[in-house]
Amino acid sequence: MSSARLLPGAPVAERVLSEVAASVAELRAAGVTPALATVLVGDDDASAGYIRIKQRQAAELGFVSPHVHLPASASQADLHAVLADFNADATVHGVLVQYPIPGHLDYDRALAVLDPDKDVDGMHPVNMGRLALGLPGPLPCTPAGIEALLAFHGVPVAGREVV
Repeated sequence: MSSARLLPGAPVAERVLSEVAASVAELRAAGVTPALATVLVGDDDASAGYIRIKQRQAAELGFVSPHVHLPASASQADLHAVLADFNADATVHGVLVQYPIPGHLDYDRALAVLDPDKDVDGMHPVNMGRLALGLPGPLPCTPAGIEALLAFHGVPVAGREVV
């Protein structure tokens, strides 16, 4: 029988943020200002709050964070146009399309428009293929965070069943 064990996330987050801050400092010293673009469609309060947190964190780390807020009535073409603009903008290095989006829009179609190398959530079909093949590329955030948490706390996972 195994017992439950609390795995605090704060020290993991502090380490990751410290590593990111160091990388950002190196990039900025080389003349590159990292940019994380965000897209929010509609007025979901939780989604808006999440975007605010991301923008604040980006600013604290030295990123710029261009943001587009589309109305809930936006069309699929409107969303695709925003993504195409961010794809074409060489100063934007990553794009986060906040989920969920309004029900009349197709999130998977929007993801397919996004440049896979700018997909910070790692959910583009190309990135899922890279993941399945063990190739480098953006990783889905939640599983990557869980792996970092387990590794930080020395929890062995080899040979274990994980769901």
